Amino acid sequence: MNALDSVLTLCTRFDDLGDWTVEQQFVLQMGSSYLLAHGIGSPLKNNPSTKAVIPTDGKYTLWVRTKNWTAFWSDGKTPGIFKVGIDSAEDPAEFGIGRPGKTPAERAAWYWQKGGEYELSAGEHSLHIRDLTGLDGRADAILLTCSGECPGDSLEDYKALRAQLLPEPVEDKGHFDFVVVGAGMSGLCAAIAAARYGCKVALLQDRYILGGNNSSEVRVGLGGQINMPPYPSLGYILNEIGPDRYGNARGAHHYQDWKKWDVIAAEPNITLFAGYTVDKAYMKDGSIEAVEAVEATRQNRIKISGRLFSDCTGDAHLAVLAGARTMMGREARSEFGESLAPEKADEFTMGVSIEWYCEDWNTPCSFPDSLDWGLKLDEETVEPVHRANWYWEVGMNDDQVADAEKIRDYGMYVAYSTFSYCKNRLAKKEDWECTHLTWVSHVSGKRESRRIVGDYILKEQDLTRPIPYPDGTFTTTWRIDQHYPDPRNAGKYPGAEWMSIGKLTPIDPYAVPYRCLYSADIPNMFMAGRDISVSHIALGSVRVMRTCAMMGEVVGLAASVCHEKGILPRDVYQTNFQDLVALMKKGAGRTDVPYTQFYHQVDRTGHQAEDR
Repeated sequence: MNALDSVLTLCTRFDDLGDWTVEQQFVLQMGSSYLLAHGIGSPLKNNPSTKAVIPTDGKYTLWVRTKNWTAFWSDGKTPGIFKVGIDSAEDPAEFGIGRPGKTPAERAAWYWQKGGEYELSAGEHSLHIRDLTGLDGRADAILLTCSGECPGDSLEDYKALRAQLLPEPVEDKGHFDFVVVGAGMSGLCAAIAAARYGCKVALLQDRYILGGNNSSEVRVGLGGQINMPPYPSLGYILNEIGPDRYGNARGAHHYQDWKKWDVIAAEPNITLFAGYTVDKAYMKDGSIEAVEAVEATRQNRIKISGRLFSDCTGDAHLAVLAGARTMMGREARSEFGESLAPEKADEFTMGVSIEWYCEDWNTPCSFPDSLDWGLKLDEETVEPVHRANWYWEVGMNDDQVADAEKIRDYGMYVAYSTFSYCKNRLAKKEDWECTHLTWVSHVSGKRESRRIVGDYILKEQDLTRPIPYPDGTFTTTWRIDQHYPDPRNAGKYPGAEWMSIGKLTPIDPYAVPYRCLYSADIPNMFMAGRDISVSHIALGSVRVMRTCAMMGEVVGLAASVCHEKGILPRDVYQTNFQDLVALMKKGAGRTDVPYTQFYHQVDRTGHQAEDR
């Protein structure tokens, strides 16, 4: 195919996106951001439309890159379907039905679905998409070609097609002292701390909303304690940007996204690149020289160079692009001598929570019956609650990176199936007559995936004996909180469980070594968040967001030491740790704002409760 006989249109670049959602979580897995018809059971009223320029007169075949998102779990007709129109004609095909295949994975893969043939004249023509169900149909790209070729479905084929038909220039955004990739609570605090101590900071976030799990997109409450010895000044940044209220799966206002935006906007040393996914690292002499990133809607590309970098992505994407060693899954008991570890290593991880909630209004409503395509539930297995919580957890036995879209989809699948059963088939469905499914997150609330190998790997016994180290920094206070499939649920849905239990091991407050916060392999890369250098067991303590925020603050302070002294992260430990100590005693947060972080500091029960 070439530009003389083919036109490729990315759906996120449509002139009008209507009510469809730009979905950019899976760029690294499937090659693009795409449009998602996230109508929570009601067909979207405002649909995408655009213009495409046809290069020459001819008979053009319509192809749409899409997928059947329920095919992993159901042979029934998927609800994620939509129509595509060219000018005044609407193609008869329902797109999103999935490709033929022997396995669920083959049937659920991204592929090019063929439409009809159209006689088109050279010049401008209109394209539009029409959602049919509001249940997460997805459209990535539309190809019109008279070449007679069938586009390849593989990721490599797709990238090659885009390179051929949509070559993208890369805009150089300049050089920064410190480049932070990821703007969850750890990345935000790393950027703010470094900026306040003189670094010119680039902050890249793959979404348009800041805060990660503690944003209005995911809606997970903060946990853990801040302002703890030996450096009680650590944590005041979190107090500036964190919401003043407790809870999971509450209204969007509950998470006070504006606090994060306001603090970042007020920092003259921070340049924010929102909506950019880093997908390439430039290396020189074993260090990161620059990163390249793609924006979610227009899908333009930028390049940012820097002296220091920090991987705050959670999934350690930057580390992998740079060639650093990472760990994922559970280590064997013999690996680190951890009593809580399994006898044999495996790929098990803590899972993803897809939060959702419904509300009782005064008006009756309906919801599509998921009998044909949904999760098979009955009166014993259904959970007739109005709000999901941490223990609605999926993907523990999947690959948290490679299977990320499948895991997210299963979380939505469970939510829709549960609500549909309650509305349509529950023995007491009359109690649900006026219950509306108000919100379902389409953004994964992750707990665990890759962890980057640092100069020290924190272990269970470091926390439980405890074993102090002279390079202690931020303090972790959360118990070792490990999640496992709920036996009741797993017995009914083996390998596809969606409920979890928490097992807590007490610890005393523990200062985590600085050596856990920089890569052992990439000399100029820090890390902060759930991807730091810890074992699977130790992650159970350090992964909560107030703790992640403090480690981000430490990384930002250490970056400022590196910037001032002209050194690298390991040098801070080896020769300049007292410079970092001096900054940790001061902290980087403001103390002249109201202190609100008193809630959910310690989880002593791990119990399942809808209102937690």
